[in-house]
Amino acid sequence: MTENTSKKTYKGSGANPIKGTIETIPNYPKKLVIFKVESSPYYWSRVYVNGRYSIRSLKTDNRKLAQKAAIKFFTDILVDHRVGVAKPLKSRTFTNVGNDYLESINDNGKTRRYADDKYRFNHTLVPFFTEKDVGEITNSDISDFIKSQVARDVAPATINHYLIVLRKILKYANDNRVIDSVPNFPKVSGKSATLTKRDYFDLKEMGKLTRTVDKMVKEGVKVRGVAVTEELKFLIQFMVNSFIRPSDLRVLKHSHVKAVKIPDATNPAYGHYLILSHPATKTTDQEVVTMPAAHRSYTALKKSQEQRPDEIKTDHVFMPEYPNRSTMMNVLGRLFREVVKRAGIAGDDEKHTLYSLRHSSIMFRLMLAKNINTLQLAKNARTSQLMIEKFYASRLTNLMGVDELHSFKAKPKKKTPNAEEASGATDIGYVDEPEVKRR
Repeated sequence: MTENTSKKTYKGSGANPIKGTIETIPNYPKKLVIFKVESSPYYWSRVYVNGRYSIRSLKTDNRKLAQKAAIKFFTDILVDHRVGVAKPLKSRTFTNVGNDYLESINDNGKTRRYADDKYRFNHTLVPFFTEKDVGEITNSDISDFIKSQVARDVAPATINHYLIVLRKILKYANDNRVIDSVPNFPKVSGKSATLTKRDYFDLKEMGKLTRTVDKMVKEGVKVRGVAVTEELKFLIQFMVNSFIRPSDLRVLKHSHVKAVKIPDATNPAYGHYLILSHPATKTTDQEVVTMPAAHRSYTALKKSQEQRPDEIKTDHVFMPEYPNRSTMMNVLGRLFREVVKRAGIAGDDEKHTLYSLRHSSIMFRLMLAKNINTLQLAKNARTSQLMIEKFYASRLTNLMGVDELHSFKAKPKKKTPNAEEASGATDIGYVDEPEVKRR
């Protein structure tokens, strides 16, 4: 039987490093190294954790891939408690307590918070604090952690996110009597990133985008082997009329989409809108009401997908041929960037991405809607009113609102006194809101 040497701890001359090949990995403890050995063409990794050395063949002769494999090896030893992978760590180690904290919040329904905390824990906190006893973590240690992040040019706001997770772990340890108290946390110096305005496409640029897609489809353009299809145009039109985030494209399925007829619609082309009930990818899972134009794009998309082979017909709305939705998002991002580039859409200090379609959707409501309620808009876009006013509305200029600035309230209608009023009773007359014409 062939041994699985990738998970075996080696001793002896077979795993002795070749002199001059030992390297540490940037931003990770010095006790984690990669090196070459005489008996193998591959890189190997060695790390000292929990009172012993662990060594593994990384099964690659590529240096960058070896570094990534070594980091995974390191994380497996610190965090993974599967039998045969790593021995149980000391109960008071930071990694062990942090992992216990994550498990404690894994089943409370807050999947987004769990995923965010787990990523920050594994990606940044574990490499710094490793198996340090949680009772020995002091204000000075936390200051050193902050300095390490500043040295990597990490934004103050991001550092604060890491500190929030660190504080949660230490509070969890305190609540469970692992430690007696939580140390004071130093403040992160420096201001948060400057308020940035959300880049969006104006109406002319939206026209350029869709025409560019049509042109690329006719020319048979491919981006890293993937052809640009009409589906990309439908996706652009759908997003700019539905307020959704790019991350929603990962999870949006046909079963989440419901068409609703608009009563008394004067234009059949705008006779329906959609209600989206897809899972939350960032904040809430509140239903989203789309603009009527999204229904047209969705209908055209479904018609085009009917021609596809059965094996790639899944319930996902966009690019269902990619079961790995992370891969789908990477491919979609590359396609979209190429469309923006070919359309020649650029501005001073502007960065147009898929997120710009969501920004455009919100901006068009702010600029074109009559008497828009920003609270209702925020709820429908699964964000907050503060975010709307702080970021999206920052793009509005005074000249965009000249009509509103110059407008006056309608005068109350005069009412003909009836018998009840003549007898001395009083009534307050309300002015009817002007009826909004449907497109």
